[in-house]
Amino acid sequence: MTGKVVSHWQRPVGQANAVGYELLKASETEYLAKSLATAFELPAVLKVKGVNGFGGGPFYNPEDNSITLPYQFATAVIGVISETNPQGSETEWGEAVGAVNSFIFAHEFAHALIHNFNLPVLGREEDAADGIATVLLLKAEDGATYAAEAAEFWDGFSGRQNPPQLVEYADNHSFDRQRAYNILCWVGGSDEAVLQALAENEIVPEERLASCPAEWQLLRESAEQVLKPHLKHGANLAPAA
Repeated sequence: MTGKVVSHWQRPVGQANAVGYELLKASETEYLAKSLATAFELPAVLKVKGVNGFGGGPFYNPEDNSITLPYQFATAVIGVISETNPQGSETEWGEAVGAVNSFIFAHEFAHALIHNFNLPVLGREEDAADGIATVLLLKAEDGATYAAEAAEFWDGFSGRQNPPQLVEYADNHSFDRQRAYNILCWVGGSDEAVLQALAENEIVPEERLASCPAEWQLLRESAEQVLKPHLKHGANLAPAA
């Protein structure tokens, strides 16, 4: 059945897994999965698996068209957020966790789109998935905030790569901080007010900011070209007003 999602959540074992399980449930992961899968009418059933442990983090497996979400990665997300924003309230932390989990799921869903529809990818698939995830999130209300929260998380998570090890140079993902800057650049490129704020607060180097509007335009046009034929109603992918 097109657009169908089947979810399976392992019974969490231990406190770290229980926390991650609750965070993923609170982030309405299943609702997001069904919304995206229905919007694109995936030709194969999409499986969403919540599992104990951390492993290599969330991942998409084309062999069974599944997205696996390790509970302890979700627990690590709130750890990074609370550490980088110690003055935040539990409500603020919870909202940030929901935003990051939404971006991460959208990233893995982008992999599903690439493999289900044989989308062309020039460059690394992981970078393409970050781009698609950003485009999809910016389509939603408050999507820019979600993407910015995800960028802040990747920046905070980058401490694990200080200094980078050889395996990280060889990884198919960009460095965490590179991912953060890319996302911020695309969000800024899509909104002049955000771009100005990034410049005034010196969050993104001036040299990079100058290219962000053009980078965003290219990303959006490329995403529309490959994704629009597969959207159920052929909606455009312009950012929400």
